[in-house]
Amino acid sequence: MSLRGTIARRLAFSVFAVYVVISLLFGLVTFAPNPQLSVLLQQASTEGEAREIRREFRRSRGLDEPILDRYLDWLIDVPTLDWGQSYGTIGAQYGPSYEANVAVTKLVADALVPTLRYVVPAVAFAVVGGLAIGLYTATHRESLLARVVTSLTHFGFSIPNFLLAEVLLLFVFSETGLLQGLAPEPGSLLVTTVLPAAIVGTSLLAGQMRYARAQSLEYANTEFIKLVRAKGAGTRRVARHLLRNAAIPLLALFFTDMIGILVVNVFVIEYVFSIPGIGGLSLVAFQQQDLPVVLGATMVIVFVGIGGNFLQDVAYLVLDPRVEE
Repeated sequence: MSLRGTIARRLAFSVFAVYVVISLLFGLVTFAPNPQLSVLLQQASTEGEAREIRREFRRSRGLDEPILDRYLDWLIDVPTLDWGQSYGTIGAQYGPSYEANVAVTKLVADALVPTLRYVVPAVAFAVVGGLAIGLYTATHRESLLARVVTSLTHFGFSIPNFLLAEVLLLFVFSETGLLQGLAPEPGSLLVTTVLPAAIVGTSLLAGQMRYARAQSLEYANTEFIKLVRAKGAGTRRVARHLLRNAAIPLLALFFTDMIGILVVNVFVIEYVFSIPGIGGLSLVAFQQQDLPVVLGATMVIVFVGIGGNFLQDVAYLVLDPRVEE
């Protein structure tokens, strides 16, 4: 099969995987008890009033329509970005509240901005720093600096992000912390961008460094590297050759590890730092059983995960013609 045919086949499989995920999520949210309805029913004084509240609640959200019709309508609306309007929040606890009758695409777009504000610098820092440190420690294995840096990165990788975030907030910036005089204001750039980017970047950097070092060491004693050294090549040139040959396995590890850590970290970091991002929006939407917002926010995560795997497959085919098409 040609390269274009292989890419088209994998793209079709990715689209199919997206619809499978959102179909499962649609069923999960549809058949789960709705906490908003429970809150409203507690306010009813008579059984007749409770029935009226339940009927109006279902009608206002289109829940009185056949479930198959609602499901087919959603499958059609996904590619057109017509994701409906929010139901609003009642007593949101795990993130920012939002009003009813707001376009889901607007809510998702607004939530993506705070998330990307700390995710993008964290990813850039992790990729550049992880590759650089990994190559350095692989080509300077006996140096003291390489050993110290390796130990620190392994230590950073072993600390859970939520623990590191809580330590910073409670033991460093709290009223009795080490830097209580410099405690940042809620919603400040330090809280919403700098600290989250540093915490997420630390975990990502440690993983990238480990992979880069391991893959570089695998090629460090091969014949072509010995030949490059015999020709008088310096450390930078040797590092370039190591990186070039280790690029394909590093690419696979990059997508797998990066996407996995990011998806989990977004929820934890935004909850700890009260960031109104896509993770906080998802938590509130799940709590409120706001189906349009749940599906809209989940679509972003699904696109990132499945889209990342698709790009990895394409990069494999382009970079290494030995990969079976």
